[in-house]
Amino acid sequence: MNLRANRLLKSIIVIITISLIGCASIPKEVVELSYTMGQDLNAVHLSYKGLIKTHFDGLRKQAEDFVENEWTPLYLKKFIEKGKLVDKAKDPDPTIVLIGVKLWAEEAISKIEQQRKKLIEPINDDESELNKSVDEVFAQLITANATITAHLNSIRKVKEVQDEALAALKLKDLRDKINNGLITASDKADEAIEKSKTIDEYISEPE
Repeated sequence: MNLRANRLLKSIIVIITISLIGCASIPKEVVELSYTMGQDLNAVHLSYKGLIKTHFDGLRKQAEDFVENEWTPLYLKKFIEKGKLVDKAKDPDPTIVLIGVKLWAEEAISKIEQQRKKLIEPINDDESELNKSVDEVFAQLITANATITAHLNSIRKVKEVQDEALAALKLKDLRDKINNGLITASDKADEAIEKSKTIDEYISEPE
């Protein structure tokens, strides 16, 4: 856990301790602490979002590099043979040659883009799902903290918001969820690339 998240958890613990004591008046410093904690929540949220984006950008680049540098050359090599590109180019009629080569190239481009989409879309979906989960958790935490701050600022007992503060301690669970999500996405991306090394399904015989 980074320094900011660690400080945030300490702040939550302080507020919980005060709420357990149950006091009639709240020191100004405690209200400021609660307000600062809300700012820290936003900062930690953005930090996690940045971490997720960086990780998935790396997965997308890995997939793109595989398609460009490994899958496409192998596919073209086989498709040149099975698609009889050389035979098409040898036709004495230049119009037929042009049409044949054009159709061959269009099919090759379509299959390459199909493979790229097959690898990239699951990565995008995993990123979107993980971001959604993170946003939902932080929305709950920020709302809970705002409730705590409001109670503190109005010099009220904070026993009734103790549960919201305790719920904020789920930040560790959130961190673990993010880590697991990143690892799972990496495994899925690697598995997809391995499966893509067999390209026979993309090779079609000429009509």
